[in-house]
Amino acid sequence: MRIDDMSIDQLLELNKYICRRIDELQDRENLQALSQLRVGLKVTFEGREGPVLGIVTKINRKSVIVLGDDGARQYKISPGLLRPLRDVK
Repeated sequence: MRIDDMSIDQLLELNKYICRRIDELQDRENLQALSQLRVGLKVTFEGREGPVLGIVTKINRKSVIVLGDDGARQYKISPGLLRPLRDVK
């Protein structure tokens, strides 16, 4: 069936299935990302004004609290947006 031939009710039903599938995939990605994080880990993410460095201070089910490296700002970030930093020695 072509999407152009679908009624509004059919399109709404299809939209519901698509949104549910997107949510499932995002939840799976978040769980994978959360498994890589721990409190105290140094991370980076792309902020509005460029890269931000910080430390994970709290891990929630769907978000992570990061304290900026300046110690002044906290960020509530989706786990999938965070990248762990490797220590350079």
